[in-house]
Amino acid sequence: MINKQHIEKFYDYFDEVSNLLYENYHKTYLEGMNEAFNLLLDDTFSDEYRTEDIETLRIAKSKISGIAFDREEVRKSVQLGLLKGYKHAYMSNSLITPDTIGIFVGYIIEKLYKNQKLENILDPMIGSGNLIFTALNHMKKSLKIYGVDNDLLMCNLVRNIADLHDYTNEIFYQNTLTYFDQGFDLILTDLPISEDVDYFPYKAINHHIDSLTSGGYLIALIENDFFEKKDVKIFQTEVNKKAYMFGLIKLSETMFKNNPKSILIIRKKLEDEIPPKEFLLIDLPSFTDTEGINNSIFKIDEYFKKREEE
Repeated sequence: MINKQHIEKFYDYFDEVSNLLYENYHKTYLEGMNEAFNLLLDDTFSDEYRTEDIETLRIAKSKISGIAFDREEVRKSVQLGLLKGYKHAYMSNSLITPDTIGIFVGYIIEKLYKNQKLENILDPMIGSGNLIFTALNHMKKSLKIYGVDNDLLMCNLVRNIADLHDYTNEIFYQNTLTYFDQGFDLILTDLPISEDVDYFPYKAINHHIDSLTSGGYLIALIENDFFEKKDVKIFQTEVNKKAYMFGLIKLSETMFKNNPKSILIIRKKLEDEIPPKEFLLIDLPSFTDTEGINNSIFKIDEYFKKREEE
């Protein structure tokens, strides 16, 4: 059970550290959070500070060092810090995938992997990691996390956040289109809003499908006009050589200030696999519409029951 006091205490710890480093060393709030996590995990810093400040930071750490934090307590307090840090840096809060989406994605993952191996997960544009941590925390699964991001600070932060959650992880600082490995059971990512003439999400999906094991799934949050771009036919032809479109779940537009999104599910083909006759297509209402959500969940459950019977 989530302890709200634990969330507050964990937040107060890294908030105190971040504020001190901002005032005395002009560190950004996110850099301060990262240093707070370095101190907590390894009892080290990535920079040098005055002796009296180090003592103050160690006293702050001692206030929480005896508390056993639940994964969700850590995630929720870190999310509050990220929101504050993004505000300080004039970054958009939309960079953090909403919790409700992460929880729902966790439910979808459990349906997809009910009867198949799931030991690792890749987010090739991991950002703050909120999508992956929310999904895994609510699934109560301890998968090995692999992540890629082209922002060094976010890589360091998300690596520390994964360690605080006690998830085994490998986080890589590089352009996602230069990253390639094989053997991933699942790829999960929130694709960025893209206005490129050469549409980036198409390139990212096509590139990373090759990293999946046969029968594995790629789950991506996509813009609602994803299938209206000029190169969509080329994209679909390329994907269909090695995978197939499994499902599309349109999320309620009430969840987004701008640029509403949907959940795209792609399955990498097994050898000689015939795609299912029926495509999973759901128009999800607002999560505050209990009856509508229950109806959608019923439709999804029925879809997977039919698949098991095929």
